[in-house]
Amino acid sequence: MGPRVVLIGAGSAFFGRQTICSMVTKEALNSGTLVLVDVDEKILKTMEQVAQKAIATSGAPLKLEVATDYRTVLKGTDFVILAFAVEGVKLRGIDSDVSTRHGMVMCSGDTIGPGGTMRTLREVPRQHAMMQEIEQQCPDAWVINWVNPSCAMGIAMMRHFPNIRSLAICDGPHNPRFEDDMIVKAGIVESAEAIDDALRAHVKIRCGGINHFTWLVEMTHQNVDVLPRVIEALKSDMSEEHHAAAEDGKRNNAAAIAYQLASSVGYVPTCVWHTMEYLPFFQGRDVDSADALAISQWSEKVRWDWMEECWNDMEKIASGERETTDFLENTEADHASNIIESMWAGSCKRFYINTPNRGAVTNMCDDAFLEIPCVLDMNGVYPLHFGEMPRPISGWCQHLLDEHELAVEAAITCDRTILRRAFLASMLAQSIPDVDRCVDELLAAERDYLPAAWF
Repeated sequence: MGPRVVLIGAGSAFFGRQTICSMVTKEALNSGTLVLVDVDEKILKTMEQVAQKAIATSGAPLKLEVATDYRTVLKGTDFVILAFAVEGVKLRGIDSDVSTRHGMVMCSGDTIGPGGTMRTLREVPRQHAMMQEIEQQCPDAWVINWVNPSCAMGIAMMRHFPNIRSLAICDGPHNPRFEDDMIVKAGIVESAEAIDDALRAHVKIRCGGINHFTWLVEMTHQNVDVLPRVIEALKSDMSEEHHAAAEDGKRNNAAAIAYQLASSVGYVPTCVWHTMEYLPFFQGRDVDSADALAISQWSEKVRWDWMEECWNDMEKIASGERETTDFLENTEADHASNIIESMWAGSCKRFYINTPNRGAVTNMCDDAFLEIPCVLDMNGVYPLHFGEMPRPISGWCQHLLDEHELAVEAAITCDRTILRRAFLASMLAQSIPDVDRCVDELLAAERDYLPAAWF
């Protein structure tokens, strides 16, 4: 018998489709139950139709349930996946616009800086209410958070619900795809299809940090250092674009920024689309502009266009305009389902998980909430030995953790003094008066989406 999996936020343009496909096609999961939960009845109906077609086409014995209220479907649940966001794109746009006006440019705006802190204020209270229900109705369930800011949301679970088994994830460092990509970038093989476990056994990869701020700090093949090859490979990526950071008609600077960072500090940022926002070097304040690189504000329009494209595709599957077999054959398994499969089947595969450090990174605190390699089973998450995190990355990571910890504390207490400290903890903050005005404007603009205690 497979697990009972409840997906809260099934209407997500990104997560719902992959979870449906994974639950249908994975043998360890498809004899279980998938529960799709979303407050939007129209979107939920579309996802239900997609899931029904996927089950019928595959012949999987998967049971399907749908609900608009998560509280009605938690009993007996083995895994709860959190993938919700309320007005995510709209409020991310407000966060980015206001922050730019006050001198802090965000090219992503969902994890760190004013955008990440405001999102923490909005989402932690919702997560808190869900965790209280889980604690009452299915206290033995695993909770997998996929809501940004993933680190802050994970810290909130760790600090306030220590008896609930939880972890946080991101789709970026999704194994084996992620480490296979590093192997290709290092020139060890030409394509991921040529990689097998025997080859992986001769490659050493040390990569970790904070969610959206992970770094490849060591890579060897048969004891030969190949990290310089990965750094040089960044040059060939300089024309790539990304839906979260690209602007219409403009070349994206992300790969150029990745190369400038890697060639300067000697380590490779592996999630540069976000990392370039976290550091103060790319805010466009350069005096010597000859080699300066600056990020651009996150584009709400680009994200809306991408989401519309995703939803049009889901509606085509639901209506039969797109063949369900094509959907099943060409949809990549999602990170959460791969983790659940490994845990449920006892495969002990290696994944990048956001979890307390527990001594894995030897020069950081045991409760530092890091994104590092781990193995998992139904009893726990076990971080693998990492060793020291090199400077200055260790210092930057601690800086970011302080910002997340303060943001979570502010979200729980609704205390403006703590909120101010969270904003000031950001490496984007340059001026105390600018920060104060930014805080006031964002609280006013998002009043309808925040707990009344703030006001």
